[in-house]
Amino acid sequence: MPAAAVYGYPWDFNGDPAAPDLVASLGAESVVLAASYHSVRAATPRHPQHRVVEASAGLYVPVRRNAWTALVPDGAEPWAGEDSFNRAAQSLRTVGLDVQAWIVLTHNSAVGRRNPSRCVRNAFGDVYHYALCPAHDEVVEYGRTLVAEIVRQTGVTNVVLEACGPLGIAHNGLHEKTAGADWSPVDQALLSICFCDACVLAMSSAGLDVEDLSMRVRSAVGAGARTVEETVEEDVLQLRRRHSARLRAAVVDEARANGVRDIALHAVADPWATGAEAALDSVAEGIDCCIAPAWEEASVGGVQALARLGAGRIGAYVTALPPFPADAERLAAHCQALVDAGATDLHIYHAGLASNARLDIVRDALASI
Repeated sequence: MPAAAVYGYPWDFNGDPAAPDLVASLGAESVVLAASYHSVRAATPRHPQHRVVEASAGLYVPVRRNAWTALVPDGAEPWAGEDSFNRAAQSLRTVGLDVQAWIVLTHNSAVGRRNPSRCVRNAFGDVYHYALCPAHDEVVEYGRTLVAEIVRQTGVTNVVLEACGPLGIAHNGLHEKTAGADWSPVDQALLSICFCDACVLAMSSAGLDVEDLSMRVRSAVGAGARTVEETVEEDVLQLRRRHSARLRAAVVDEARANGVRDIALHAVADPWATGAEAALDSVAEGIDCCIAPAWEEASVGGVQALARLGAGRIGAYVTALPPFPADAERLAAHCQALVDAGATDLHIYHAGLASNARLDIVRDALASI
């Protein structure tokens, strides 16, 4: 059987004495517990004290102000209480579950709104406040400090990195009202190319005519471009790869220096990808497990693509939430197909958000694999 982990938030367990045993009964070995996270409005269908938690982007261990430099995260105390990660982790360990720290890096609207010059800016000049751009030294230092503070304050030896690279136009937050624009995947990739000050400087230093490039991108959006490469030079992609690799190296080095033994990375083998999954075109140095998005039943290709890159361990990120049906046989078949395609680990989203019926299908599916 592949290794199995389920995802959760600290508030799913703090204040609910029954929650750790319920999650332990699902058959997974560990919980990937949010240690830093973006803004979210989350259901808590079983919690004895609430049914909905509205959380801003924040850090779920204490924010020690002297540890931070230019960019500082918000603490999560207003909605999650003091040191909520460690309290939840202790309750999970008590029932025999391992705990992995789920660390969201560049997706932080609270930090971004205070520091718009450090955010992704598209060719039209629109700032994506939820998206910190890793071309900035301050963002790399923020990521490094984020990992250091979480690992030092929690003692975790396994971490899962999300948004370890730039985010783009596809945010799926606030009240998202962009679908009607009918932007193609190529349009979305073009709208995700960053023109912040640091990226502009890097482009200019690489010999690119930034004004001409920006004009070409603006003209191509919505005009039916078939590929990004029709509009944008390979140098732009190479710069993005370099910036993402620098962030990844900084956080991996910091994690290893503080005793982390296993580092997993949400990733996809798509060079122009932005968002929760880092774009990879080769095996990421220092990463033990690459996690492919696999929420759709026709997503085995993502696992196979990471396998072709030579990734040793490959996780499959599976959801038990809508639009996936509450059907244990279909979930089991989906997971089995991913394992057959090369997945060695199953990452199941999300123990706290799922109804009792959906937790039942997770339990049944894991038991049948």
